[in-house]
Amino acid sequence: MLRVENLVKDFADTRAVDDLSFELERGKICGFVGPNGAGKTTTMRIISTLEEPTAGEVFVDGDSIFEEPYRVRRKIGFMPDHYGVYPALNVTDYLEFYARAYEIEQTWRSLRIGQIMDFTGLDKIAGKDVETLSKGMKQRLNLGRALINDPQIMVMDEPAAGLDPRARIELRYLMKNLAEQGKTVFVSSHILTELSEICDTVLIIDKGRRVTFGSFEEIQKEVQDGFDVFIKLTSPDDMERLERFLMERPQIENIRVSEGAQVTLAFLGQSEEIPALIREIVNAEFPVMEFKPQTMTMEDVFIQITEGEF
Repeated sequence: MLRVENLVKDFADTRAVDDLSFELERGKICGFVGPNGAGKTTTMRIISTLEEPTAGEVFVDGDSIFEEPYRVRRKIGFMPDHYGVYPALNVTDYLEFYARAYEIEQTWRSLRIGQIMDFTGLDKIAGKDVETLSKGMKQRLNLGRALINDPQIMVMDEPAAGLDPRARIELRYLMKNLAEQGKTVFVSSHILTELSEICDTVLIIDKGRRVTFGSFEEIQKEVQDGFDVFIKLTSPDDMERLERFLMERPQIENIRVSEGAQVTLAFLGQSEEIPALIREIVNAEFPVMEFKPQTMTMEDVFIQITEGEF
């Protein structure tokens, strides 16, 4: 759905995007992550035809941003991190204005606006003036504006910035719904835990260059060297036996016994090998109350593989 090839963007003596390449599939959500100043917004503006690259090429559903910019714009919905509103308009008039700008025929226009309002929940405030809306509702309106042309790909730059927890949850639901409709969602965010929950793939860049790209599980496996595993028994009576048992097992190091019938260890195997370790411990008749591998979070992965300050 989206193909970026060797993208470069220079601003005077600064290289904001440096030989960036990646591809996104239809109907998938991709999180776009990087430190401040890594080139995320510049990349999104180039994809949305709002900036010209210094070098490289971008194709949206096979159309080049150079050769078919108008066709590309009709296939893209862009939500910038900062957006303007027209204070003299209410919600319906605001969407009507953009529907006219996209030259949506009058017979289809009202139906399309109704669909957008129903999807975003704006139908309940259709007559409210735009300037009186809360941050969350303005963000919904911004999403509605970006969807008015029924785009095939949504480019969303920090859409959850400044939203309260409920509004962020509702925004995640809307993004998942868009992907289920077959739309590709390319979203940047500094709220990394939320990206790891909803994204099919994650693209991490630093200083304009691609650092890694893939599913969170794939990236996690590349970065994480083993797992810390926490085990708690129902009674301390078996702790000495458990310690000896673990010392005899391969791929287990740094066994630490603590009060409360608890053990922490370093497991050097792969994540898919952990169930076998659990079975071994249970089959040896240890009274296990809790067994918990400590995997790296999205924040841990980000800090480890980027050089910039987050």
